[in-house]
Amino acid sequence: MFQRTVLTLNDITVTQIGTSNTLFDSANVTFSQGWTAVLGDNGIGKTTLIRVIMGDIPAAHGTITPSPKNVIFGYCPQDNTIRPKNIEDFASDWSALAISIRDDLNLEESWLWRFESLSGGEQKRVQLACALALDPDVLIFDEPSNHVDEVTAQAIATVMQHFQGIGIVISHDVNLINATVQQCLFMERKHSNGHNLTVLTMRKGNYTQAASQAQLEADSASQELKEAKRTANRIDSAKAHRVYEAAQSAAKRRGDKIDRKDHDARAKRRFAIVTGKDARAGAASARIDHQVQAAHHRVDGITTASKRYDGDMWLDAQVSHRKELIRIEEGLLPYASSDANAPRDAPRRGVIVPTLSVGPHDHIGISGPNGTGKSTLYRAVLECINAQQDGVSVLAIDQITGQRQAAWAMQRLRDMSSQDRAAVLSAMAQLNADPDKLLTGESPSPGELRKLLLCLGAREHPELIIMDEPTNHLDLHSKQALGKTLAAFPGAVMVISHDSYFLDLVASTRWVLDWSTSGAILGVC
Repeated sequence: MFQRTVLTLNDITVTQIGTSNTLFDSANVTFSQGWTAVLGDNGIGKTTLIRVIMGDIPAAHGTITPSPKNVIFGYCPQDNTIRPKNIEDFASDWSALAISIRDDLNLEESWLWRFESLSGGEQKRVQLACALALDPDVLIFDEPSNHVDEVTAQAIATVMQHFQGIGIVISHDVNLINATVQQCLFMERKHSNGHNLTVLTMRKGNYTQAASQAQLEADSASQELKEAKRTANRIDSAKAHRVYEAAQSAAKRRGDKIDRKDHDARAKRRFAIVTGKDARAGAASARIDHQVQAAHHRVDGITTASKRYDGDMWLDAQVSHRKELIRIEEGLLPYASSDANAPRDAPRRGVIVPTLSVGPHDHIGISGPNGTGKSTLYRAVLECINAQQDGVSVLAIDQITGQRQAAWAMQRLRDMSSQDRAAVLSAMAQLNADPDKLLTGESPSPGELRKLLLCLGAREHPELIIMDEPTNHLDLHSKQALGKTLAAFPGAVMVISHDSYFLDLVASTRWVLDWSTSGAILGVC
């Protein structure tokens, strides 16, 4: 019987589904009791790895111990809307375990009977509860904190901390990872021997600790590569001179001399030595060739991180000369229809705000539980801008983007001048996106579409950027790249997000919504 202590991948090779392309090769990974975070860029194969672990798809090579067929798995998918198969069983289960799960996740009993009508955060809690109710040996969460507010995120962290088996979480939520995991499995694109490959590396500790170790390793490899290249270049530069000197010394020992004044003969000797046509230089040349090859093999054999692109997409940004871009007077902002999650018994159907002002350089992060009025505030800001006679140039990117926006963005990219298109593609690379995919005409994913909308909008020289939940569907490196880019914007930025890690990267001022006895209220800090 499996004792929930260790799950091992031995020499595992996995190919991309439907192709012969190798995702990763000869990987050896041990998942021990406690939580392991699986980290990596979008599309690198994290979900495929999970499916291999669960036995849903076979590995091309290698073994998993114990066999997946002998393990009870609990799986919580990334998509909130997927109805758990065991939801009816859990609804009628009042065992001690089931009651504990209900308490930890603060479930309302009615949620189990109206799953399709729940909010995204409520659906996620039900999915987690049903996965835990299986009493699994291995519990797997795929992006559990995506689209949820801080209350639900804390509930997720609590159930993870209470779980006693082997836990695996795919997540880009730094706060969640730091609070729950004991080790991190990095799926990283590396460059070695002229090729890019995906390497699986387990590092101890939470994200902050493991990422620090990864950075030390990367810095060490980069320094080693620089030193190896210097050595190879030095040997290359000295090769011809060393071969000539060695051949000359050998000629002197044999008494094979050329008159110092016979310039033609001396030139022919040098040419023969350097080109390898002088047999007398053969031994010396072979020794030095061996040194050159060894130096270059050392360079090729050093594994380094694949290149990520840095730059400044705001070189020609324009900043407003106004002292104040937006002003919303103190009072009650009535809820928008999209804030239907607000409790029906709330004393007031709106959010109470103090006087709000946005300056030309302000970077503001907006957060709060679902239903408190973030969408209402977003709408109020846009209405304030639209009401201005001499309006502010604004780039607003909604939380929900669809095929219509994707088609518009791709057409906009195609219609650009070659210079502007190159600038957009360069900016996309800085945001950890693959410009080549856009050039093929492939429709961008939701996360990539937000990046593209930002890069297209940057060419219009906005004075204010507003983004609603921009980190949904983004991997951690993309989140960090986006945060760095928005932080560098010289104009005003307003970002709505549940991700406090991301807000810390971007915002110097926080607008926080919460519930009070009078209803939803906004505080500035």
